[in-house]
Formats: sequence, C-alpha cells, structure tokens
Amino acid sequence: MRKVALALVAVMLILRSCSCRSESPAPHVRVATFNIENFPKHTQQIRGAFEEIQKLRAPIVAVQEITNPEVFITAAKHRLGESWRFEFVETGSVLDHRIGVLYDSAVVKHVKTRVHDETKLEGQHKPVFDAEFRIGDARLRVLVVHLKAGGENHPVRTRQYAALKKVIERVSRDGMPIILLGDFNSTGDADREDLSQVPLGWLTQPLACSAFWNKEEEGCPRSRLDHVLSTQKAKEVRAAGACESEGCNWQDRCPLYSEQVSDHCPVVVEL
Repeated sequence: MRKVALALVAVMLILRSCSCRSESPAPHVRVATFNIENFPKHTQQIRGAFEEIQKLRAPIVAVQEITNPEVFITAAKHRLGESWRFEFVETGSVLDHRIGVLYDSAVVKHVKTRVHDETKLEGQHKPVFDAEFRIGDARLRVLVVHLKAGGENHPVRTRQYAALKKVIERVSRDGMPIILLGDFNSTGDADREDLSQVPLGWLTQPLACSAFWNKEEEGCPRSRLDHVLSTQKAKEVRAAGACESEGCNWQDRCPLYSEQVSDHCPVVVEL
C-alpha cells in the first residue's frame, strides 16, 4: 500500500509540474480575408463587397480598411443575415481604418478578442487583431494583420515580421490551431522571403495574385498582397472576385471591379 501511495504522489507531482497544454482538435472551417478599400466608398461598393462575401461561404472573414463599422455591420446583417457579427479594433490609422473579423455566430462562437501592439512599432502602424473562436469541439485563434504599405517601406515590414514572430510564439503556447491572415503588402521578393520565415505554414504561397495596382502609365499590374498562414493544412486555397474572373495576367487597365468593389480580391482557404 505504501508503494502504491508513493506512486500516486509521484504521478500527481509529474502532472502538476507539467507546463504543457493539450492540443485543441483541428477545426474544419472555411475562412477568408478581404481588404475592402476604404469601406464604404459608395453604395455600389457596399452591394458589390457583400455579394463577394456571400459567394465565399466562409463563416469567418478577416477584413481590413473598414472606415465605418456601423455601416459595415448593418450591411452584413441586411445582406447576410441577423446572425452575423463584427469584432474589430481601432488601429489609429490616419485613414481611420479598422481591422477585424466578420463572422456568422450561428456557425462559430466568439470566445475572446485580444490585441497585440508589437507590430505598431513606435505606435505609427497597425496592431495584430486576435480573435478566439469555438467551432464545435474545436477552438481556433484568428490573427488579422494589415502591414505597412509601399515597396519603399519594406524595412518597416521586416521589423513588423520580427514582432509578429514573437506574437505567434506567445499565442502558440495555448496549443490552439492558429490562422494568420490579412493584407501583408508583400510587394516584392524581399517580402516573400520574410513571409517564408514566419513559423506557420504559408498556405497562399502559390497564389498568382490578390490585388490590382491602378497606375495609368503602367497599366494595371497584379500583385500578391493578401495571404493566409496557419498551423493547419488547407484543402482549398484561391483568390476570388476579379482575380478569379479576370485572371492575373498584366492588363493595360484595371477591371471595373477595382472601382466598384476594391483594389483587393477576397482570398479564401478551407482548413
């Protein structure tokens, strides 16, 4: 009996001293990211943006550049249904941009929102938005970013990536699946090298394009600015909107979509 008691004490001590946490089961869910340029620019954009979101069939949609959250959530409830909710954070942007997650509360349950300021650097840039969801028995951390724009600002983004790695390392301790998505403003090869160093699977690496650059003297070249990374593997990865219907080859003018909806396309991933 004494040996049994000692064995039980030993097991209890081991369990108490173990700092690891059990891994949450992997959720099966479709998620998307969509930079809706300065939403709402006009009535046509509201209609067009939500038509695109409805086509995605994703209950979790990360969004960027929302300037009027009241109009955004009102439009979401009207066009998608009363169960839709919008969690967001003020970014302090001079353009009054918000970032956040639009989600269907009938499908996923929002548990908690956190904000990580490391990517703001000296307070001049946007933070990381972090929403925790429950999907059935699974949990999921959704991190949304909107990194500094402009090819000339790659050094700033490199510093943001360094800060982002620390955020991911901290979030990973919870043992939940993580999905990181948003507008990374990855304008060149140096940005893509930074993306490859993020300690998550780069699901959108093969994407041909996700945004348009409207510059008259250079036509309308495409770029890969919007990305999704995760601890999980993907069943499907694609860019929607005009990136799907118009293709990603260079054209002498941008599609009408870029005026009516956004200069970015939605990017959707099924986990």
